[in-house]
Amino acid sequence: MKVTTEKLPKSLLALDIELERDQLEKGLDRAARRLSQKYTVPGFRKGKAPRFIIENYFGRAALLEEATDDLVNKAYRQALEEQQINPVGPGNLISVDPSEIFRFRITVPIPPTTIIPDYRAIQVPLEIEPVTDEMVNRAMEVIRDKHIVLKELEEPRPAQQGDQLMVRIETIVEGETLEQHEEDAEVPETPLVLEPDRLVDDLYQGLLGINIDEQREISAAMPEDHPNEEVRGKQVTFKVHVTGIQERLLPEWDELTTLEEFEGSIDELRDQTRHKMEQTARSEAEKQLIDSYIDTLVEQTEYDLPDVMIREMADEMLENQAHELSRYGITLDQMLTYRGQTREAAQEMLLPEAENQLKVRLALRAVVQREQLNISENEIESEVQELLQEYAEEQREDIAKTMSEQIWMSIANAVLNRKLQERLIAIATGTAPPLPEPGSAEAGEEGEETTSLAAEPVAAATPEVIESAETPVAETLTDEEDMRETGL
Repeated sequence: MKVTTEKLPKSLLALDIELERDQLEKGLDRAARRLSQKYTVPGFRKGKAPRFIIENYFGRAALLEEATDDLVNKAYRQALEEQQINPVGPGNLISVDPSEIFRFRITVPIPPTTIIPDYRAIQVPLEIEPVTDEMVNRAMEVIRDKHIVLKELEEPRPAQQGDQLMVRIETIVEGETLEQHEEDAEVPETPLVLEPDRLVDDLYQGLLGINIDEQREISAAMPEDHPNEEVRGKQVTFKVHVTGIQERLLPEWDELTTLEEFEGSIDELRDQTRHKMEQTARSEAEKQLIDSYIDTLVEQTEYDLPDVMIREMADEMLENQAHELSRYGITLDQMLTYRGQTREAAQEMLLPEAENQLKVRLALRAVVQREQLNISENEIESEVQELLQEYAEEQREDIAKTMSEQIWMSIANAVLNRKLQERLIAIATGTAPPLPEPGSAEAGEEGEETTSLAAEPVAAATPEVIESAETPVAETLTDEEDMRETGL
């Protein structure tokens, strides 16, 4: 059998296969036997007519037609084995020519090729927003507000700073009301805290002194940095109807530690609050750094992706949606019916995002391989023990025994994902350690069994790896274990 190959775009490989004469004849013999078993030939019992009778009775064209599927399938499997081809999806028969020599052309999707840039040259600054005293003060006020007591007014009076108002409010911009309500429906009530740092200044000033059941129209110039784009930098009219006023009774600061069940002084609670805010600010900055780094990495990486893998990714995303919906008792079919979509249409809509997620996975997987990131059995066991601490002591042994391989892999992925995030931050900020030599003890802790996983890398943004410009490396990745939770 003669096999020639041609690399096509989208990670397709075309196989032109030409059968030997004896292969063809054996295939025609098998086809003749099948036809003789299916049909009655005059003068012969079923299955007993020889091939030359079958060929004369049905014609050579019919015999070739019967033989084609069998010949193609056997030759295709043989070609894959001989050429050591690992397809990532089913082959597609393009043409068959059974004339003088039986030949056919089939295309097969093969593992994607990824050419990554010099990923260690990609630099992204880590920009952590400083936590100011003003921010800590606001955070402490939020903690204090959790323990507020609302008191009805003993005697009616105008609203004053610190009160909580129940209002029916409409926001009018350029003659149009922003809030959407059903026709003739009453505007719903909403609470407003009458504090200057809780409301835009013009609205705050306009509400001071208002009485229960009073209505006012208050014009306000909205700031340029207002979070709502529809009102940002515009002149807005608020139509306000006050339906209730309550006095807000805040606890004393020295009561707050008891209310929060905090063992320490108010100053120590404040220090802890600042520390948490600083940790949050760092985490957010690291997330933005990783997202930016991955975006640049994917943009600079060259890909040749098979359509079948993109479709598989879209199907995986759809199944993930179904899993999330199942938590609320909704099935995927119910969701599709509500949307008026078929499964195929829903999958089609996901293809662009699926392609991007696939690119992220491949790039991050390559980084894991280049950086020789491994995890040891001890690291996984440590993570398991930490997880078991969430259960009662008497339950831990039984739970550990029932942990499936899938859960074990999930824990291993989480460990590797953390390592990858830490390494990406180090690479982006220029503080990564030198790459270890392949096979060196530095690639894994000496004396420990290590595992290298092409896990689902963390997309810091959703989310689930790299190579470069001066000396680009074409990487063919076949592992089905994939990596933007940065993506592992």
